[in-house]
Amino acid sequence: MKQLLMILLLLAVIAQAKAATDDGMSVISIPKIDAKIMVDGRLDEPFWQKATKVEYRYETQPSRNVAPKVKTVAYVAENGDSLLVAIKAYDPNPELIQASYKKRDQIFGEDTVGFKVDTFNDERKAYNFFVNPLGIQSDSIEDDVLLREDSSWDAIWYSAGHFDDDGYTVEIELPFKILRFPNTSGQKTWGIDFMRFYPRDVQYRLAYSPNDRDLSCVLCQIAKAEGLDDIVSGNNLEITPYVSAEQGEFRSPPAQTEWRGEGVNYNAGADLRWGVTDNSVLNATINPDFSQVETDAAQLEVNNRFSLFFSEKRPFFLDGAEYFNTRYNLLHTRNIADPDYGVKYTGKNGGHSYGVLVSRDQATSFIIPGAQSSSVYTLLDSNFDDVESDVAAARYSMDVGDNSQVGFLATNRSAEGYENTVLSIDGSQKLYDAGTLRYQVMYSDSDNTDDMQQRFGLDPNTTGRGFELNYSHRDTHWNWYATHSDFDDDFRTDLGFLGVVGNTKDVVGLGYRWYGEEGDFFHEYKVSGEYKERHLTSGQKYEQQREVGFQMSGNYRSFFYFGSANRDTLYQQMWFDEEYFWMESSFRPVGSLRLGLYLETADTIDFRHDRPGHSDTYELYTEWQVNDHWSLGFYASRTNFDVNDESLFEAVISNLNTSYHFDDKSYLRLIVRYSDVDYNTAIYSDPTQVEKEIKVSRQLLYAYKWNPKTAFYLGYSDNGFEDDRVSQFEKTGRTLFTKFSYAFQL
Repeated sequence: MKQLLMILLLLAVIAQAKAATDDGMSVISIPKIDAKIMVDGRLDEPFWQKATKVEYRYETQPSRNVAPKVKTVAYVAENGDSLLVAIKAYDPNPELIQASYKKRDQIFGEDTVGFKVDTFNDERKAYNFFVNPLGIQSDSIEDDVLLREDSSWDAIWYSAGHFDDDGYTVEIELPFKILRFPNTSGQKTWGIDFMRFYPRDVQYRLAYSPNDRDLSCVLCQIAKAEGLDDIVSGNNLEITPYVSAEQGEFRSPPAQTEWRGEGVNYNAGADLRWGVTDNSVLNATINPDFSQVETDAAQLEVNNRFSLFFSEKRPFFLDGAEYFNTRYNLLHTRNIADPDYGVKYTGKNGGHSYGVLVSRDQATSFIIPGAQSSSVYTLLDSNFDDVESDVAAARYSMDVGDNSQVGFLATNRSAEGYENTVLSIDGSQKLYDAGTLRYQVMYSDSDNTDDMQQRFGLDPNTTGRGFELNYSHRDTHWNWYATHSDFDDDFRTDLGFLGVVGNTKDVVGLGYRWYGEEGDFFHEYKVSGEYKERHLTSGQKYEQQREVGFQMSGNYRSFFYFGSANRDTLYQQMWFDEEYFWMESSFRPVGSLRLGLYLETADTIDFRHDRPGHSDTYELYTEWQVNDHWSLGFYASRTNFDVNDESLFEAVISNLNTSYHFDDKSYLRLIVRYSDVDYNTAIYSDPTQVEKEIKVSRQLLYAYKWNPKTAFYLGYSDNGFEDDRVSQFEKTGRTLFTKFSYAFQL
């Protein structure tokens, strides 16, 4: 296995580099026009007659750099304060345009237009801005080195759309103060590309710049924009205070049936964002809100060996989060559960990026990982109260050559009698146009409390190291990769999210993709295979897996995937032969309705009793835009788990999310989370195991959002359960809450 990895890496190193072509791409000049505009989606102002006109030249998906099927024209200029873009999207059948009122960042799948800008012109990161015909926004940060796109980033910018007889038009005003760019005088050069998503029989992607699929980078292929001589971003200040109030009541039936609460609980705090320079930002927060505005989807926790992942939602932690990213999630800020305060400074100077974060957390919880399971641990004092901890993280990365990077990350979490420090070096090296070598080396040092020592068998002080080496090749048809990773038993990242340590892992994979002809129902096919081995640190092999898959994409924006895997697993000193077969598909029979299905049958393991079992899983999800204002989303899954042809448990999980958007700023939303698990107690080892357990949570929320940071919320939520201990469904909590925040831009 290791010999195969070395061969693949050697082939990558000696591969001949191919020269990237720009296909005659011209430089886009951005003129300065000393005028203001009204952002209303109408091109009726003289301003646009002076702007640079850019016509989209290519269809890049599903076809490869052919002439676009419809005409799209962008107009771009700046006025000293903002980048201004207007896009006219022509459509021969405007009645087919798909657009609706939605929450921010949820417009994909509809008609959208927008652009991306690489403000540092380093071909590594870019801002993405998109708008649908009704002016609903989506923004994100694209990382071309780590191959990630983060849509949780939200900035304050302005947009509007207008339907025309021959299509639609959008206007966008992008204040320079929301962007980071080099603090230099004179003419600037940015990477830029204009895009349009045109969903009809398939999802067409139209763009100004061509996309060569033989290149593994995207931002290295986009056009260049010049101008922007006198623009300034720094020294802008944004303060967003909030106030909230909630009244909650709780009880624990059947032992405690009377409701108890502490009356109305008032809370207040504030976020600060200061653009110190054009390319650096200071963030600060006091008592950041982690309210019930956004809820986590229900997940199945039965027969699950590892901790569940929940994403970050708080603005302070989201702004500039990309500066701390590495291949491994060593800083998962959701672990900072209840901070008193936080301060963060991030920026980029030339090819050097940096970030520093400090915080004080009123609760201290983290993952204790293992080779085959993990658990969440919470520090408590002698009175079983939460223990506060100090949190710190620092990140530095440096651009090297073309599309390459090296970086350093340090994290620390400490409390009385406890500390965890993690140091990491990571990098990405472009070997040739389609091949990249990535690596990360990590070290941890932990001081463990007496309770941790007793509960997990830890020494007072533990150290561990981990590393990963990855090579990947991606071109038009071929994709192959090889990865080797190694983690000590005692490696731990208490500010990150890593559930598996104490093992070495070797993975090799190969895939081939080909394309259909114009007019074919299916326009893309892919076959893939992967082999994986895991060994304990003792050298004992405990997992060997072989996987194959076949994928098709076609009309009605359809997607089909068929997969099979065989896994030999050593668990609790016994070998298990696991077999998995699954099918996943989604399609849109009409533009407003998306249907999805996932089926899986598997011979697997009953981890609670260390014995073979068999599971069948069925998942169904729908996304239905009933009309321009009302949307409905539904997810349901059913899992049947058998042991020796006898049912061990049956679990049903469902998530209902329906919203009515009155306009682009206000909406009413209902969320219902439901889980129902039936246990066959006769074959469970735990005599206290209940036969039936139902959990339900509900939330009704009204929101008015002037922008991502100025908002008013009013909502009600409750939750409850039903099992063998109670005769009927019982509520265990109910809360009425409200929140108001306002972004002062100074």
